Amino acid sequence: MRNIFFTFIIAFFASACATAPGTLPEKYNLDNSLEPIEEISAVKSPSFELVDNQSIILRVNWDEYYLLVLRRPVKTRDSNPSIGIDRVVTGVTSGITSGHDRIYLDSSPGQYYVIDIIYKLKGEKQAEEIKERLRDK
Repeated sequence: MRNIFFTFIIAFFASACATAPGTLPEKYNLDNSLEPIEEISAVKSPSFELVDNQSIILRVNWDEYYLLVLRRPVKTRDSNPSIGIDRVVTGVTSGITSGHDRIYLDSSPGQYYVIDIIYKLKGEKQAEEIKERLRDK
């Protein structure tokens, strides 16, 4: 009985470690220069651009820009993949929520990437600056 208990405990801790999210690279810690938000409430006419292997610029409502930092790197060889949002129902929300909603790529079926952080950007100029900054690192 004792051996079964210890085996269960070891298996539990091993599975917990395997499913725990990793630490984001330091280059995505932009809290000092950008405004982190929990949700993008109204999303019309979204367009996506993969910035690097773990971040995406999202343009919605024709003139609003957001940086989406993903919980883990995207696995794709396509430099301009077709990107979509998989919204997870979280109550009454109709927007995109960090920590719940996911990104998917048409070129990688079955692969989903949780949105870890959403930063609101101050327009197209700042979106271009952030792209250059993240691509240089």
